[in-house]
Amino acid sequence: MLSRALVRNERLKMYKRPSTWVLMGIIVVMTLFNLIISLMLYSSYDSFNRTWQEQYNDWIVNFQHQLKENPEDYYTQQSLESLKYLLENEIPPQDWRTDVVFAYYDLKAGRRGNTETNPGKTQIIIREDGYIPDGETGENLPDLTEEERDGRLEKLQKILKNNDWREYIKLQIDDIKSGYRIIPSKNEHEKQVFIEVYELYLKESIVPVAESMNRYYYNYGQNSNESETWKSSQIERIKNYKLNLLRGENDNGELLTKTMRKAIEREIEISLTRLRTNTPEINPDSFLGFLETAGTMSELFAILLIIYASGIFASEYTSGTIKLLLITPHRRQKIFWSKIYVLLELIIIAVAANFILAFLLSGVFKSFEGLGQMQVFPLFGSIIRIPYILYIIIKYVMMIIPVLVYGTLAVMLAVVTRKNSVAIAVALMLVFGNELIITILAALRSLFVIPGIKFLLFANTNLANYLSINGMSGLVDTTMTLGFSLAVLLIYMVCFLWVARDSFCRRDVK
Repeated sequence: MLSRALVRNERLKMYKRPSTWVLMGIIVVMTLFNLIISLMLYSSYDSFNRTWQEQYNDWIVNFQHQLKENPEDYYTQQSLESLKYLLENEIPPQDWRTDVVFAYYDLKAGRRGNTETNPGKTQIIIREDGYIPDGETGENLPDLTEEERDGRLEKLQKILKNNDWREYIKLQIDDIKSGYRIIPSKNEHEKQVFIEVYELYLKESIVPVAESMNRYYYNYGQNSNESETWKSSQIERIKNYKLNLLRGENDNGELLTKTMRKAIEREIEISLTRLRTNTPEINPDSFLGFLETAGTMSELFAILLIIYASGIFASEYTSGTIKLLLITPHRRQKIFWSKIYVLLELIIIAVAANFILAFLLSGVFKSFEGLGQMQVFPLFGSIIRIPYILYIIIKYVMMIIPVLVYGTLAVMLAVVTRKNSVAIAVALMLVFGNELIITILAALRSLFVIPGIKFLLFANTNLANYLSINGMSGLVDTTMTLGFSLAVLLIYMVCFLWVARDSFCRRDVK
């Protein structure tokens, strides 16, 4: 049992120090500064980015000038007609009809294939990123007769007139099966992935977006309407992940391990769950996005805890007040745990204050819009769907666990060395040198095997790695899991506290 008198005494010493409130104030100021800077950045993106209508008009004027110089330029003529049609019919770049319009005018201009050597040849080549490169052709493709060409033009025109996206999807599937549409597949299995992706649109009744996204004529910036495009983005993600599984390597060319395969399968399931439950990802430029950003300041909390964890013990030895504590009727063990309790209380207050401040400030900036939104993410091998605000709280907890480990390390060093400077220097070096050490170890791991690397402290401190597949690349060992890292951190924390308690209770004070 802790002594209330000891805890009260430690609180008085802790909260009477001006430095305590100075550091607390720094955290508050940095939270405010971080949110304001993020708000200014997103606002600047929107203010500098022009609307799609303005950008289309610029291109139309440009093409008109070019046609005056070269009236026979069919490429410019086709692009001009396509943009005019899109503008006159108010079809935004992300609308699926954009692809149909460009395909229609492209085919109408007869620009597919070499008109001198293969006048009837028509084709479409689709890259993995969905971009349709104009004028690219291949070899040994079936010829498209004039009758077939007119029939396809009529079909595209009918799709546009009826605004029938389902018929458009079916046309894409037929084109892949017939070979009219060339996809970057290495075998029939990969070709089937593209077909399954299009069938997913029909199955889930998801209106597609333009695959090319007309990126040549329009710069999206922050103005793209994610509420209209997020489902297509999830389907595109599913397609890329399935291709990775088939090819046995990720987008960076790394061979997939068993753990990486499971992680990719998990991400596919997350995307499917998002589609089934209508759960979009959160826009960073939103209330919850700003609130989540505020939870990335773990270094500030680590500095706060390390400084006080070092000083709460080392300063007692330096000032000689440790003797006054030891002559009280309280046992050394109770004195030790009273100090640890107050440290834990301090960091909980700091984190809670950060969360509350970030919540209020984000709400003021964004009017608490989207407070009830949900999040889908992996946790201990399961895919769960919970309120996004609860997900952010979980991220805060994951952020604070490594901070507590570094705090216990500082306590151990302060008790063993009885020097404040040593404890602070070593602990802060590990906190801020963590990323550099991980980068070096990852580079060495690619050259030769480093046994036991996953058991090192700094290899397990970034728990956010486990919340998304993008973070998996930050792990020094792909066999690591969230449960494993939590267990390793807990063991380190217990060991640091045991050494510190043993040294505090056994060593003599001169």
